[in-house]
Amino acid sequence: MIDLASLPNSLDSPSEFTAHSITRSQLYLVGGTLLVVWGLYAAWRRHAIKCLVPLRGPPPSSFLLGNTPDLYNAPRGFAYHHAISETYGRAFKIHMFAGEEQVWLSDTRALTHVLVRDTHVFDETPAMTSEFHYCFGPGLISVRGDIHKKQRKMIQPLFGAAHVRALTPTFWSIASQLATVIRARVNAGFASDAAKGIKKSENGQPAAVIDLWKWASRAALEGVGIGSLGYSFDALNDETEDNDFMIAVRELPYTVYPLRKFMPICIWCMRNLPLWLQHTLAKIVPVPRAQKVRRVVETIQGNCEKLYAEKKAALLAGDAETAAQIGAGKDVMSVLMKANMAATASEKESLTDEEVLGQMGTFISAGHDTMSSALARLLYCLAHDLPRQRQLREELAKARANTVDQLDFRAVTALPFLDAVYRETLRLYAPVPFQNRTATEAISIPLGAPVQLTNGDFVSELPIAKGQTVLVSIEAVNRDPEIWGPDADKWRPERWIEGLPESVDNAAVPGAFAHTLSFLGGSRSCIGMKYAEVELKTVLISLIENFEFSPAPGQENIVWRLSLMQNPALPGREHLEEPELPLLVTVVKPDAGVGKRAI
Repeated sequence: MIDLASLPNSLDSPSEFTAHSITRSQLYLVGGTLLVVWGLYAAWRRHAIKCLVPLRGPPPSSFLLGNTPDLYNAPRGFAYHHAISETYGRAFKIHMFAGEEQVWLSDTRALTHVLVRDTHVFDETPAMTSEFHYCFGPGLISVRGDIHKKQRKMIQPLFGAAHVRALTPTFWSIASQLATVIRARVNAGFASDAAKGIKKSENGQPAAVIDLWKWASRAALEGVGIGSLGYSFDALNDETEDNDFMIAVRELPYTVYPLRKFMPICIWCMRNLPLWLQHTLAKIVPVPRAQKVRRVVETIQGNCEKLYAEKKAALLAGDAETAAQIGAGKDVMSVLMKANMAATASEKESLTDEEVLGQMGTFISAGHDTMSSALARLLYCLAHDLPRQRQLREELAKARANTVDQLDFRAVTALPFLDAVYRETLRLYAPVPFQNRTATEAISIPLGAPVQLTNGDFVSELPIAKGQTVLVSIEAVNRDPEIWGPDADKWRPERWIEGLPESVDNAAVPGAFAHTLSFLGGSRSCIGMKYAEVELKTVLISLIENFEFSPAPGQENIVWRLSLMQNPALPGREHLEEPELPLLVTVVKPDAGVGKRAI
């Protein structure tokens, strides 16, 4: 605080200032800085993109930040998203930083144009591509236009059914390791409780409260490590301590997410400042969270560069050296690097070293974050619905009745109730609740139903300004009662077996997966959709066969937080960055064996 008494009577006075006083030059500097900041803010507001028609929408909660404090609020964000969707419908205005107005969309006809038909106009928003480019380099989710088309053309076959089929034994190996380490944890916890006279199991079977988020995260990390990178984090070894690489991957999503409300400032810097100055500013900016993001990103990038160099050397050494690596050269990166080396004759088709390296960070983040969030939700839903959990266990037992081998790729993807549980969980609780697209030119898109404006008029087409961002509400589409029926907000896997209502087909949701937007749609739909399905199902089969999951006594209520990927926390502990999912785990199978081999 400025000590007014310490200031001289006149700024022209030659009086000496003490060490605790403020000099005249400092006052000029502070005043000048404030004027510059205010001038920039005023200029930003004058040029901020506005809606071309007076759409309704929630009032801004902040003069500077608009609705962003509510839209990006981790513990209360989901409730806010649901509330404004119910209040304002499928197309409305939201206020962003410094007066910018974006359009919230869950109208499926309009979204068909945004995600599928007019992708030449609606591209990934610069805010997101800049964020991901800073974190991972020029990977699939951080590039646009022709470069994105080139990368996707080369990478997409690596996530097709044929390659995922070849990786199924790898997924079973991870599932077996996870079951083994959880069993060891349960036995240790059960023995400790028994010594204290604490009884957690009614049938005498070993039982203990385990933080399933930790092990979902570790399983996801090992899955993406071996399946995508050909590298083992040794994450499912109970004695493995978290190393800097593991910690950085786990912390990235909830370290970056709170900064998103300030993303326009970052975007301006990325567009207008040279790269060397960006890195210099990143090192000196006095914001603790920004410094943490920098350290996390540098750790991930440094480890990826080292791993890439090792894999490239192995490929150049020949197939024998590659086969000796973890994953036997079947991992996605090894196959990608081989394909890219074969394509080097055509510079237009091949990827640069920087682009290939950019895929590594992309695969790590997308694979780990999505997998851990989805697996945690699956276990949470089944833990809170024991009858359906037992129904799933019975289906798995019948599938095992005539074989001692692991279920193969076809069997894993064909189990009806397992598939229903998987689809329903991803419908109701998509790991990524929303996405953004930015219009590169002015355009009008048709609406499935007219929207009333603030002046009382109705419009059946929505004009979008050049440079305006559209928020694609995945959650709102997946939970729309006019599409899914009056129980749209209920977790009911049977809907997928009974047959979906006609309204689902009529809605023509432009999604890549099961009439939902859970894996988005169009040219930027999730490329690892089948990979994620088989990995999640194999892990879930192993866990449900071996254990029963139920709410932890005294910790039944879990808060699901909004982030890059939704994640769980205990009430009263939402402020802690590390997610938590305590569940009571009871052994239901005598040993941890999960079969002999996968076909």
